[in-house]
Amino acid sequence: MSKTTKIIYFIESPFNQRDYKRFGVETFIQDGFEVYVWDFTPFLRPQVDSSVIPPDPIEYKNFMRFNSKRDAITAISKEWGDCFVVSLIPYHIGTFSIFRQISKNKIPYSVFISNSIPNPYSNKSRKNLFKKIRRLTPKKLINHFFIKIPPFLFGVSPATFALAGGAKSSIKMSLVNRKTEVIWIHTLDYDIYLDDKESVQGETKMAVFLDEYFPFHPDYIHMGTTPSVTPDEYYPLLCKLFNYMEEKLGLNVVIAAHPRSHYEKLPDFLHGRKVIRGKTVELVKDSKLVILHCSTAINFPVLYKKPMIFVTMDRLEKTVYGGYISKFASYFRKTPINISRNAGIDLERELFVYEEGYAKYKHDFIKIEGTEETPFWQVVVNKIKSLHSGSLSNSVNLRNG
Repeated sequence: MSKTTKIIYFIESPFNQRDYKRFGVETFIQDGFEVYVWDFTPFLRPQVDSSVIPPDPIEYKNFMRFNSKRDAITAISKEWGDCFVVSLIPYHIGTFSIFRQISKNKIPYSVFISNSIPNPYSNKSRKNLFKKIRRLTPKKLINHFFIKIPPFLFGVSPATFALAGGAKSSIKMSLVNRKTEVIWIHTLDYDIYLDDKESVQGETKMAVFLDEYFPFHPDYIHMGTTPSVTPDEYYPLLCKLFNYMEEKLGLNVVIAAHPRSHYEKLPDFLHGRKVIRGKTVELVKDSKLVILHCSTAINFPVLYKKPMIFVTMDRLEKTVYGGYISKFASYFRKTPINISRNAGIDLERELFVYEEGYAKYKHDFIKIEGTEETPFWQVVVNKIKSLHSGSLSNSVNLRNG
């Protein structure tokens, strides 16, 4: 294998400044690699491509958009052993030909499995089976059976690396087999924590709400569905809760805005409260309390051991999010508070930190004890270099706690 000099990211969502930082582009550049970002959103997620504009766009000289799968495959066919593909796109019936072309050209590649979250439908109870069946569409059903077929039958080679986080990272996937080296690193949020954990914690009378932008989230466009809840249903209930918390605890509720939110373009749904985007880790660190539904940013209150209040509402309980909120809360011996009905909150119970639950969540979904305290993408850089030094491990540890 010739020495890798080029890194190509495959993505399927609008590229922005947050992605540039989170996905380690600068880390590869500083290590001497040429780094390219290939955007397949126009043909893999056309609704997103035409409708979603990130709040923090970026111009990057080595960024390329592909309007058709044919163009993407043609471009891949011109690449060979001097490049490494960091795949941030999933394997399914719509992408297998992309992975087949990577395999045909013998291009090493990684799959990203480090950001797993608790799955409320992971057990095999009849109730959960019925829920899964109700959520199936003909397209999902076809793909469900397709990914059960061994990829090698379509000429697709396994991933060189699987980039994993906590012990429950989804390593049982089509492109991971015994030839794949599973690299146990951590979630991307842990990099942010590493950067910030030595800074001085502020003393503020603040509670933080981890916003999920439910009435406007761009994922609804991708899924082709309507939002789970309307702004007029959602925000008044939230503000009622925030008023209660502020009165009972003497804390100001600050909104840690979802990274793809555009609150500056919306009416004042949050009644004058501070809405801050891009500072979630700092807000959580300086807070006395965190309020949330089932945000993946739960990693930060877990790492800083902040008390958490999980909230739901009637409308969310009728959707998949109801199950996720309950599953998240169960790790910390909490019951979600339904703010459509609940008149009072047992604050003494809600402010309790169940440390065993925090430790288990960290192990399962953030970072396994004993793995490197090194930035995520630096670990990947080092592993890619090992492809040419002969130090690549022949053993694969597929532990899944």
